[in-house]
Amino acid sequence: MATLTQTAPRIKERRAKATPRDILADLFMAAWLCVLLQGALRKWVFPGAQILYFIQDAPLLLAYGYALWKGLVWGGKVAATCVVISLLLSIETMVQLIFLDLKLRTAIIGLHHYIFYLPILFIAPVCYNARNRLRFVRWNLVIAIPMSLIAAVQSRTPKAAWINRTSAGADTGYGLATDVVRATGTFNFTLFYSIWCGMAVALVIGEWLLPPERRSFKSKAMLLICSLSAVVATMVSGSRSAVMLGALAFAGGFAAVLYMRNYRLIARFAAIVILLPVLTAVAYIAAPASFSAVIDRFSGEDTRQNLKARIMYLFIGFITEPHFSPLGAGVGFGIPAANPGGTASFMIVLSEDEPTRIAEELGTFTGSAFVALRYAAAIMLVVASFKCLSLPPGRRFPAAVPLAFVVAPNFMVGEIVRSAPLVGTQVFFAIALIQGAILFRREPFDSGPVQLSEVK
Repeated sequence: MATLTQTAPRIKERRAKATPRDILADLFMAAWLCVLLQGALRKWVFPGAQILYFIQDAPLLLAYGYALWKGLVWGGKVAATCVVISLLLSIETMVQLIFLDLKLRTAIIGLHHYIFYLPILFIAPVCYNARNRLRFVRWNLVIAIPMSLIAAVQSRTPKAAWINRTSAGADTGYGLATDVVRATGTFNFTLFYSIWCGMAVALVIGEWLLPPERRSFKSKAMLLICSLSAVVATMVSGSRSAVMLGALAFAGGFAAVLYMRNYRLIARFAAIVILLPVLTAVAYIAAPASFSAVIDRFSGEDTRQNLKARIMYLFIGFITEPHFSPLGAGVGFGIPAANPGGTASFMIVLSEDEPTRIAEELGTFTGSAFVALRYAAAIMLVVASFKCLSLPPGRRFPAAVPLAFVVAPNFMVGEIVRSAPLVGTQVFFAIALIQGAILFRREPFDSGPVQLSEVK
């Protein structure tokens, strides 16, 4: 009771001292928690409630409105680019409504997928100063612990178990072998869970590359537990995407220590790599069937060819697959612009046959330009992430490079809009953390946002 009575005044004191940026950060944190929990609500509490797929839209809308009210909008080149993209897509959609048989409901949902989450890129960075960024990282490190436990249980239980149900109310259907599933944690699809795993590993690596006094947890034991949880959650997933994104996070960490050329950091990173086999062994003990299944999915000539074909399709499919049409068939759901004839073979359904996850950009002038722009932006993101390593010692954000390595590929491929409520939100939040580190490179921070074009 004494602890509770001591904590309550501290919470009130924090609320009294909260700045507009802190309140904005709280709203974005609420949106992020909705991203983490929407799958759990849809799987285990309200099966079949597709409206919950958009649950994070409510706190995001509040965050957008609050930022505009308080003038916390970053008016740089990123914002201008997002406005231009929104205008072009809106014009294209109006043309499709007039000249094609595009339903209004389809157009609205399609535009939502493309446009609604873009403001994260130029509003969220404004609130991610060192303190709020640290809070975001700390929460995600803590969340890795229960997430890994859930994933391990999912991997060890049969497909038909309650914990493996989908938001459609059935068993997972993602079987790799008899009664082996790909774990999804609190998410309801492997793609969303895989991106979270990559981000968790990236944040853990970033923490180890920070001086002990600047880490989210002063206790090395706590950081070790979080590190173990992030690796276990990845390795028991049964998902090649999760493992590859985790590997990209390590590649980003390696690139970061080489760039900084700090022997102490190189030694720390080497210690993480040496510890990795131990963490992998723990993951095998936690869920041996899923661990073996994912290894099998990387081995064998057929599986390697299949993996290569899938990767190539994701990255260059917009060039090789579509039957080009200047207007396409709509940017909405369920109507692939790649094929105005409407053949189902071009439709991409990510899971559970939910049409709200389909927004196809292939085969249009605007869509192709949008893809090219995302490729350029992803490359710029990786380059900009290294700037976070050259900031003053108290402002460095080493997790930026591993995060960039994880989210850049996801930023390039079409899932960023085809499943924007989850993938777009996850990727844009990671980018906002990197941008925030650059914007707040000099604290105390004055009242006005700093444009990226002003960064020397």
